[in-house]
Amino acid sequence: MGSSDSKTAATSAGNSVKHIHHHAFACRDSEETRHFYEDILGMRLVTTVVMDDPFLQDGSQYCHTFYEMADGNALAFFEHTSLFKPEDFTARSGFHHHVALEVEGDEAVMRFKSKLDAAGIANMYMDHGVFHSLYFNDPNGLNLEFVTKAQGYDEFDRAARVSARSDLKRWLSDRPSSSNSGAKSPGRT
Repeated sequence: MGSSDSKTAATSAGNSVKHIHHHAFACRDSEETRHFYEDILGMRLVTTVVMDDPFLQDGSQYCHTFYEMADGNALAFFEHTSLFKPEDFTARSGFHHHVALEVEGDEAVMRFKSKLDAAGIANMYMDHGVFHSLYFNDPNGLNLEFVTKAQGYDEFDRAARVSARSDLKRWLSDRPSSSNSGAKSPGRT
């Protein structure tokens, strides 16, 4: 191990934040986004998840897609058709642009929750099934997420990598019609 490797090892020894898990943004059209990141940039679509929107609680859903980089980290995108039409799209909350930092296990998530609670910093724990997340803002307003893989993640990951494209196609065909009026991706029909 070289001197810079030993410095990194010494610095990270007590750090329970492993790495960036994903950096998430809102998008106006999931297919347009997929075409750009997968077909043009070559970043493979590895996961598509359609979830109920926990903030609206009116049956609205959103589509969450993940595009993998060479180091295993991901850029992620949310399409919230209940919040906007593609032609008037703007990101509307910190959840539409956040940085997710992976930690090891629920114990680490709960340790950070205790620290945030003790410091009087508002936070929210969410169980997403195979991921557990803790959301909060830094002093500058940046929305951060501590995320850990839950039981069943490995099986989910294997299946998601196989079904990501079909899951996205299902979302695109089932999403509310207001979103279907978005611009077509170049070279796509």
